[in-house]
Amino acid sequence: MPLTSTKDENEAPELAAASPREVRGLTELTERIVIGAYRGHPWIPRALTITLGVLVATCLVAGVVRLSPLPLIPLPFFAVSGYALIRIKAARSGETNRVLVAWTGLFAAATLAGFWLISMAGRWLG
Repeated sequence: MPLTSTKDENEAPELAAASPREVRGLTELTERIVIGAYRGHPWIPRALTITLGVLVATCLVAGVVRLSPLPLIPLPFFAVSGYALIRIKAARSGETNRVLVAWTGLFAAATLAGFWLISMAGRWLG
């Protein structure tokens, strides 16, 4: 279902005759990918939780082994990722699709920023 009306006299004829399964715009494509993944594969939140746990454990072990607080820098980002993951699990049960997409975006951004900081800490200590 398109997000905008397809009835426009200035619109190209091939767009006006588009089927309802076609995706129009990046927002709708993102929604379909995220919603399809979470609704079709219920094991994804568990896999994300395990991945986040491994990243946190890696930071903690590196902090203890190196006797430095530098590997602990990504932990606040992973805390934000954990909160977003909790909200993703809650959004799966009944909230709107846009909420699920927003929390998924925050989870991805915070996790990637934390993962990047792990690599920077390794470079600084290395």
